[in-house]
Parts: sequence; C-alpha cells; structure tokens
Amino acid sequence: MSAGLLSQITRFTGIGAIATLVHMGVALLCSSLFGFEPQPANFAGFCAAVGVSYMGHGRVTFDTNLKHRFHAPRFLTASALALGLSSGLTQVITVKLGHPLAFAMLAMAVVVPLCSFLLYKFWVFSEPQRSGP
Repeated sequence: MSAGLLSQITRFTGIGAIATLVHMGVALLCSSLFGFEPQPANFAGFCAAVGVSYMGHGRVTFDTNLKHRFHAPRFLTASALALGLSSGLTQVITVKLGHPLAFAMLAMAVVVPLCSFLLYKFWVFSEPQRSGP
C-alpha cells in the first residue's frame, strides 16, 4: 500500500469517525430522548452527519478543490446510496433479527464507511473531465 493511499485512509478514518459519531449520537438521542423508532432515528442521525462528511472528505480526505456544482450532486447520490444501505442494515438487524438499535449502529459504522470510501475516491471527489478542445 502506498504512503499516499495510507495517508488518505487515515484521513478518511478520522473524518469518518467524526461523522459516524455525529450520526450514531443523534440516532441514539432521538431514540432514547424522543422515542423515535429505529428508522426515523437512523435517518435523523444520517442527515446530521452529511455536511460534516461532505466538507471533511472533500477538503481533508481527498484534498479536492470542491466544485460544488460537480461534486455536491455526486456526493448526495453517494449519500443516498449509503442511506439505503444504512437503512437496510438497520431494518434487517432490528426488525428481522431482533437486535437493539445500538447493534445496528455498530454494523452500520463498519459497512457503510467501507463502501463510501470507494465511491468517494473513485467517483465523488474525482476531478471533472473537460470535454472538447
């Protein structure tokens, strides 16, 4: 593994940890303090973490000169895919398997970042290609 990739993974992990803590904290607070069911609690946590993730990964992890008209729609698409994955995991783990929300949040904290890194690195934060001469 190259030093550049290792550095990128380290930065991704740091920013991801912050965003994940925001996600998990908001989800668990919504569940415990406000009585949200697992899916709405997860959605609230996910929404709270989106801004942290976009700016942190764009600027810090991938050192991108963010072109919001190009990168933001891609990021929102990747976020929607991650939300679907996160929601699916939450549904299966809490409803189908009967485990507590905290267990679902731990599984989400492993699976979703791995998939997100690949999408961010190879698509979301890539540089726009110029078309034509």
